[in-house]
Amino acid sequence: MRGVSVLWAGLFAVALVASAIVGRSLEARGGGARLPDDPVYLPSATFLRYASLGYRHMLADFMWIRATQYFGSQLEARTRFQGRYQFLFPMLDLATSLDPQYIHAYRFGGLLLIVVRQYENAISLYEKGYASNPGRWEMPHDLGRLYYLDLKDYAKALQWWKITNELPGRPEYIPRFIPLLYFEAGQREIAIALWLEMYQATDNALIRHMIRGRLESFGVKVGE
Repeated sequence: MRGVSVLWAGLFAVALVASAIVGRSLEARGGGARLPDDPVYLPSATFLRYASLGYRHMLADFMWIRATQYFGSQLEARTRFQGRYQFLFPMLDLATSLDPQYIHAYRFGGLLLIVVRQYENAISLYEKGYASNPGRWEMPHDLGRLYYLDLKDYAKALQWWKITNELPGRPEYIPRFIPLLYFEAGQREIAIALWLEMYQATDNALIRHMIRGRLESFGVKVGE
């Protein structure tokens, strides 16, 4: 019975704090339709850890859901205004401060920030995730993707994908991308050496064909 009482107390605390988070914006609109630039009340992560009575993971889930709802409301707004999406990063930062191992919030929160071109905030969120989860491949992978696809910073992309390559569970394509990034970063000799090493180390005909084509495009001939 004591355990049940503690559980209900925790759930009550979570509900109470969650109500406080949304109450400010509800007051502002007086129960009407949500305004796209409504202010959002965000307590500190330290306060929420104490207020949640140990149920901070539930609050982190709530804040993640709230962040996605906020993103959707801003996305649907027909008019653009100064400060659009200004609360997106603070919400994601709070969710991941409540639960530093919340991989989903780091990864998909980072994508939301990229969609709205808040690249510096996306980098901050991914780097925070990597610092809190140094054994996970996801955040350095996503940092590499951001630098490669969106920022065209191939040296930074290479830096993060080299880290990714050393971590368990990383995608199988990462080793094949590293030579390409060396090439894009201006280190042609290293790129060719790595492709040759991969070519000689694999028996997979498709991979060998792909690497051979890449090498031959740079004037390097390899045997069958």
